Parts: sequence; structure tokens; C-alpha cells
Amino acid sequence: MKLWKKCLATGMAAAMVLALAACGGEPSNQEDGQDQGGATADKTITVGTSNFTEVIILGEIYTQLIEAKTDYNVDQKFSLAGAAVCFDALENGEIDMFVEYTGTALMNLLAQPMASDKDEVWNTVSELMEKDHGIATSNPLGFNNTYVMSVKPETAEQYNLKTLSDLIEKSPELNLGCTVEFIQREDCLPLLESKYDASFKDVSGLDASLRYDAIEAGEVDVVDAFATDALLSKLGLTMLEDDLNFFPPYYAVNFVDKELLDSDPQLAETLALLDGTIDEEKMAAMNAQVDVDGMDAKDVAHDFLVEQGLIEG
Repeated sequence: MKLWKKCLATGMAAAMVLALAACGGEPSNQEDGQDQGGATADKTITVGTSNFTEVIILGEIYTQLIEAKTDYNVDQKFSLAGAAVCFDALENGEIDMFVEYTGTALMNLLAQPMASDKDEVWNTVSELMEKDHGIATSNPLGFNNTYVMSVKPETAEQYNLKTLSDLIEKSPELNLGCTVEFIQREDCLPLLESKYDASFKDVSGLDASLRYDAIEAGEVDVVDAFATDALLSKLGLTMLEDDLNFFPPYYAVNFVDKELLDSDPQLAETLALLDGTIDEEKMAAMNAQVDVDGMDAKDVAHDFLVEQGLIEG
């Protein structure tokens, strides 16, 4: 919730108390959500997320951490339809925070040109989010969920694939199964084709989960995986090194209403406890617990916070 809304509500409550006192009266029954002094006791923060497993787990982690270490109650607006919807909701005061990725923020939310240096990307995103939108950007949570072209181990051995350069060289002999977004985005397949002359034998646009079914069944040879995808480890796929620094960094960060954050040092300190705590291996393992083992994201988040010593078991 935006700070001005909080201040307005507090000011109106105070004005009512003063008016009653001036008339020789005093407040009658206590209103819900007020303490004996008339101050608002119910502080609420709204955590939003996009609509896939990883950010829902992270939203649960932030929810439980806030509830354990601050006096806020947390409302959740999870599974919103993508980064742009979350961004609009934060700007409009419908949510107070959400997790997104630096590369997505740079190009999709801020309409800036692609860059491959992780520090440059974070600095640009942080500066523009604050200056143009009143949004604070956390330090990276630790993991980089960028694209990583992946193949079966036997495919890697057969074609001697270790790097993205190797893949481009052998692309005319290989079938690519990838998301439609990877086909359409100018910084993905179109750039591989125009800049590096990649020319796959066949390209199939697939749903994110179906591309793993396709490579497991041998229908495609290569997929556009993400570094923390649970099925990468389950299927034992070989991730090819991005020796060209082709893909931009997608470090997870938390975007928060800056006015709210500046108004509450306790909240700021609490949120910062997650900075740098989650690497690719940890995030992939948590994704697998939900997507492969069928655990509830709430339980996965709780276990992580206990293991980190951030809450009690």
C-alpha cells in the first residue's frame, strides 16, 4: 500500500479523535483495527507474483519472513498474468512488491537495450526504477535464471557439444524445441540466426513444460531451458556453456514500493535478509520439490527459511 494512503488514514483517525475531544466527548467503542490510543494497529502489505512456480515460492518466502519478523499482515496477490501486469499493479498501488528478473526488467519493463554485464544491468534497472517509477530494487537474491541451451548427454557426446558456439556450428543437424517467446524475442533465436548464422534443421514452438517432454521422447534435440528449471536435473540434461555471453543476465530481484520501504527501516532490514541467499542449485531444488515431488510452495518456503536460520521451525 502506498505511504500517502497510510498517512491519510492515520490523519483522518486523529482528526476524529480531536473533534470528539473538543466537543467534550470521547471515542465510544473501539473500532476494529485500532488500539487504545486510536492508532491503526492493522498494518498490511500486499505481496504479488507472476504465474509460475519459482516466483510463487519466492512470494511465499517473503510472505512468511515478513509475518515472522515484522508487525505487518500479508495479503497475497499471486499468479498475476506476467511481469508487465505485476509492474502495473505495483505502480498503481495494488501490490507493494514482487520478484522479477533483471534482464526482463531491463528490456521488457523499461524498454532498454540488451546488455550482458550483470552489474551494468542491475545498476541501470535500479536507477530507472527509482527515478521514473518510485520503485526500489533489492540486491540480487543470488541466482541467475537465464536461458541455457540444453541437450541429452548422448547428444552432447555424439556432436561434441560443450558450448553455445559448438551448438551453433552443429545447428543444421539438430532439431530445436523452444518456447514461442524464444522464437519471437529479438534477443533470442532471431539474434542467434542473424548474428551467428545459427540454422537449426527444424524449430518447434512448444509450451514451456512440453519442450521437456519432447526432448525426453527424442522429438527434439535441443531445448531453451532456464538455469533453475526443475526438469533439467530430473532428466539429467547437459547445459551448454554460454561462451559467447549471448544471453543477458536474469538475476532475481525484489521490486518494492520505495516510499513504503523508506518509511519503515524494520521492513527494509527484513527484506534485505534474503539478498544473496539463493543460488541456482537451491532454487532448482525448491522448484523440483514443487513441480516434481508435489510439495506445497508454502511448505517449501517454510523449510528454506528454517534451514537459513531466518525463522524457527
